[in-house]
Amino acid sequence: MKSLQGRVVCVTNDKTVSVEVVRLAPHPKYKWRVRKKKKYQSHDPDNRFKVGDFVQLEKSIPISKTTAKNMPKPIEAVPEELGLPLESEKSE
Repeated sequence: MKSLQGRVVCVTNDKTVSVEVVRLAPHPKYKWRVRKKKKYQSHDPDNRFKVGDFVQLEKSIPISKTTAKNMPKPIEAVPEELGLPLESEKSE
């Protein structure tokens, strides 16, 4: 299974981060590529990740009912294949 890469979107819970994974999938009728998003709850024992950080999710044991089988680790290279702007690059 391919490892998931995503962006941290929520850090309000203690030792848990919410990671949004974006993928491109073909539209069922028109066959053009559309963005599909899914959020995963992930265990962050040291509370070291902040909103906007890009992380790679690894499989691990379940931590709780909602924090299931994902362990984030930082990635240095930001995925550019989707063409998504970073939080710092967005103009207000």
